[in-house]
Amino acid sequence: MVRRLPVFVFLASAAALPAPALAVDAKEFKKKFLATQNSWERRALVSQLDPSDEDSLDLLLKFVLKTQDWYMREAAVQVLSTVYDEGVIGKLTKLKDKDPVICEGVCMAFGLSKNLDRLDYLIEMIGSKKWNVRRAAAIALRTMKDKRAIDALISAWEEEDKFLVWVQILESLETLTRQKNMPTAQDWRDWWTVARDNFEFSDGSDELSEDEKSGEVIKTRARGTNLSMRRRGKGLPLLVLPDYGYEKDYLETYLRNLEDTNQIFYMDLPGVVDFVDPPLQNAPNLPNPYYPLDRIVDAFEELQQDLVKKGVIKEKFALLAHGISCWIAMTYADRHPRSVRRMILIAASSGQKAAGEGINALERRGQELGDLELEHYAQSRIYDQQKGGYKYQPQPGEESAAIDRKAFTVRFADQRDLEIGRIYGPVVEKKVGKQGIARVPRIRRPMGGCFIPEFSLFNLKRVPIPTLVLHGKYSVETSEADARAIAKHYGRNARVITFKRSGQMPFIEENEKFVEGIRRFLGGKKAKKKKKKRKKKR
Repeated sequence: MVRRLPVFVFLASAAALPAPALAVDAKEFKKKFLATQNSWERRALVSQLDPSDEDSLDLLLKFVLKTQDWYMREAAVQVLSTVYDEGVIGKLTKLKDKDPVICEGVCMAFGLSKNLDRLDYLIEMIGSKKWNVRRAAAIALRTMKDKRAIDALISAWEEEDKFLVWVQILESLETLTRQKNMPTAQDWRDWWTVARDNFEFSDGSDELSEDEKSGEVIKTRARGTNLSMRRRGKGLPLLVLPDYGYEKDYLETYLRNLEDTNQIFYMDLPGVVDFVDPPLQNAPNLPNPYYPLDRIVDAFEELQQDLVKKGVIKEKFALLAHGISCWIAMTYADRHPRSVRRMILIAASSGQKAAGEGINALERRGQELGDLELEHYAQSRIYDQQKGGYKYQPQPGEESAAIDRKAFTVRFADQRDLEIGRIYGPVVEKKVGKQGIARVPRIRRPMGGCFIPEFSLFNLKRVPIPTLVLHGKYSVETSEADARAIAKHYGRNARVITFKRSGQMPFIEENEKFVEGIRRFLGGKKAKKKKKKRKKKR
């Protein structure tokens, strides 16, 4: 059996719309919930709970919101968002933040409802002592088109010292006001003091378009390859490569506190169709092309030269890559060693051998936990060239969506975190001809299927580029031993940071330690850090 690591992207797949189900009895809920391993069936059961029933409400709060993973918690949030019974609302608001895990879900539900009657509660909760409650309230206020929400967000930011909260405040302010390029609370206070009386909310959606987001969008073509990126920040240039198959948005949010010391270029990795001159051809005896690592790094090199020529940057790039994109960064360092100032590799593997071991570890982990979706996810990444197919091929529709979702969920150490679902984006339904609907994650890019060519870092030159390898202790797919082998390849100027509470997303799960390590490694002007004490009450 030949193991290869394909870009794992599920394309739209047709599925018939399910018939509406009858409400489930609370006493039978757990029995039915535990009787199935299918996440979509469990979520459907959660969706049928009636919060006006005391036992069902107890299940929604104490069983689903308190103990289940984000996908089930998100279902509970959606159920609670539809509640209009004032008795139930009263019970929810009385919970306050005594149990922050439950309160977080209540805040998200109130935001999803867009009901301005819930605004006062959200304003109170953005002053909570619990950071995850403040974060949830900041996100929920994004949907509240009321000037009091803007007042509350700015005031909360002026007292906020935790990045994971204030970055959500910032993005909520940008979404509510359609204003951008104001990176500090004082910028917003100055603007709002002048604009408040005459301000009117737009009729736009609760999400920003690409043009409405902060920063400059740069689109160009290099080496016959279409490139698109967003530029934000000031200081030393940093080219950021998201994990292949995912939008750059998740990195745009969580690297935002590096933008005061770095000019960051958030790259949208080119999909198969972006290689236009010449277009890619299928690999011999394979259904898809190889992803052209050499060609993409040459395109990035031409991009860098052009940016220097135009005076956009004065120094060579530092590279930050995540996941499979680390192989792009490694190839860049090999082909253009004088063009890479420093390199940061997050959740990296050294090549096909280590990646294959990671896939085997995922499969074993799924078997140990009795997590069939995790096991099938791993098997869906094992391609048998002789048989011309994968070890496991999920059925179109709900199973495809579940496997795709598991691919993202498994990256996190704490799989209960509702932020996982927010970044991943909801699965939206699109009509496909007369067959039914397509279920696809809204935020994922349709990159197209391809294979990664045979790759091993240890076949590349040992270039002495300062390198930082970041590994999460709870990452199943990558290992600390491999992270240290990668660092060893780059010599004495390389080191490993292990994050003890993270999976493959340390920039989210341990952001403070992540940023501290990155700042120290990249050098340049150190950002000023203000110590603040939160008020007990507002």
